[in-house]
Amino acid sequence: MTTPDPGSGLCQDSLRNELLQVRVREKLRAEGVRLWLEPYSLPGGLQELTLRYGTELGIGEEQVKETLEALQQHTLTRLTHNERFKNDGIATLRCRIAEKTGESKTETFETRLDVSGLELKTRISEISGIPMENLRVIAAGHIIVDSEKACQQGVKQNCQLLAIRMQIPDGADRNQEYKQQQLARTRRGAELLANLDEADAEDGPFLQIADHRGNPIQIPAQEKKALMTAMTLHEKGRSLLKHGDHSGALVLLLEADQDFRTCGSELISVVDNYAVLCLDVVWCYVALHCLDALPDAHERLSRARDALDKCYGVNLERLFSLKGSSGREQALYLRLHLLQGIIAFHQGTMAEAREQLNKAGTLMNLLTVDEEKLSELVALGFSEQEARLGLRACGGNIEQAGTHIIHRREEKQAQRQREHAERRQARRVRKYGRTAGGHWVDRAQHARLTGMGFTPRSAAEALRQADNDLDRALEVLQEQPELLELRDESTSAAITEEQIMQVVSMGFVRSIAAEALNRCSGIVEQAIDVLVAHGGFLPLQHNLASSSSSSSTDPSPTEESTRLEEREAMQEAVADIPEHEEDYLDLTLHEEQQLLHTYHNLLQESP
Repeated sequence: MTTPDPGSGLCQDSLRNELLQVRVREKLRAEGVRLWLEPYSLPGGLQELTLRYGTELGIGEEQVKETLEALQQHTLTRLTHNERFKNDGIATLRCRIAEKTGESKTETFETRLDVSGLELKTRISEISGIPMENLRVIAAGHIIVDSEKACQQGVKQNCQLLAIRMQIPDGADRNQEYKQQQLARTRRGAELLANLDEADAEDGPFLQIADHRGNPIQIPAQEKKALMTAMTLHEKGRSLLKHGDHSGALVLLLEADQDFRTCGSELISVVDNYAVLCLDVVWCYVALHCLDALPDAHERLSRARDALDKCYGVNLERLFSLKGSSGREQALYLRLHLLQGIIAFHQGTMAEAREQLNKAGTLMNLLTVDEEKLSELVALGFSEQEARLGLRACGGNIEQAGTHIIHRREEKQAQRQREHAERRQARRVRKYGRTAGGHWVDRAQHARLTGMGFTPRSAAEALRQADNDLDRALEVLQEQPELLELRDESTSAAITEEQIMQVVSMGFVRSIAAEALNRCSGIVEQAIDVLVAHGGFLPLQHNLASSSSSSSTDPSPTEESTRLEEREAMQEAVADIPEHEEDYLDLTLHEEQQLLHTYHNLLQESP
């Protein structure tokens, strides 16, 4: 059964009908009226309610009659479906099919809930005409996966699913491998970036997680990978949002949500990314008019509010202490209150809707930028984004905004210089590893000596005395045979706690980290390389030298091809990440203003 939707997006007539249903439903609930029972289910049983509600609500009798009949039919149909599910286990589901064009329709179909996600998607593909390789299905705020049962993924009797047609670029392989080429490739690129450090990123893409001051945040390797992947997917979703592709964006945003949820709560409280993600997901729900997603939308907005409070302070006190103003970030609160008002409207809590929309209206007046001032700043050489953010940060004062922008530019330049210096230092550490005694040893030369059969400790001491000259180090080993007696076990006492923690911070077990340092003469980078090469475990002693020396050999054609693919994946992952770190705060507010106007007008029609 197909039910055409009343136009695309948020149609005014559709919203008015919904408001009328909310008002009538509230009357029915307050009076305890059950439309499916007698006398209301009898012919002419709705006449008395129609006359009385029309007078009390100030609405035409014909509209009231149509609304009561629609509510009655909906209830009777739902009861029939519930009875069949109870007796036969056959569930009735509705699926809203959203196209990139904004058009949509709703299909109703029956199925068992113990089918796999793949079987459910196959059925929806048949109903919707969307090929499997293009289809993504969303239930209760989660993307349906093939391997799990439908009932384990939030699919319930009478629930509504959202089917989205993902666009495949011309020339792309139209098969299941497309997922790997797009979503999985993005994940791979983000994970590779998470594993990079400053030394690896000399001339390639590099991402760093920083706080509001631009200072790097040190986090465990596993959480860093999850957070980096989540942020990358989020930015790709935001890129689609900018182009009006709400359905495609929603898929990527929900994928990002899965990775965010694996991060610790302490980490999420330091950055505001998760709050912004929740707002973006609900923004897609509203744009796609997904009314059955209201419970998930309400929960996400609560999470967004909590995350913003933790990040900025309940009264923005933390934000003021960090940045000295709150104008730019207030745009997030405007969107939060607007979405809370819209969700409250659709849930029938009109008092809450009015309160939240009034808060959004107050912020709208505060944050709307004077177009003349914006043009004047742009004429001075600032970008439109800089000008808009600067004016909001400075309360619309154009002179202060100009000074603010220049100051921000200087801060960013100083930050870039610090990061460049840190990366240069990191590359030096990558080339020269410290021994337990604190001396620098060329890791490539050290690997060559250990490859010749010398112990790591003997090789390190010889290179230290020879100032990293390989030929001279060989002479030292010949002239001082006592160095050949130096064994790795004798260095354990010289390994420092700081060195152990450097290795542990990369995600390795403490005891294994200590032993790796012990074997590698306290050279931190070499110990990490050995552990990475062997999956976090130590190889047998006789394999250690070959493991170390292999890193200095020229890559094979296969290795070179793999490196090229990895580099391309990383470049694709960062392609949609904006250059300006406050891009997510640069809301023009045009769409927000239109929505605010629409819902304010609807509320004025409701006493």
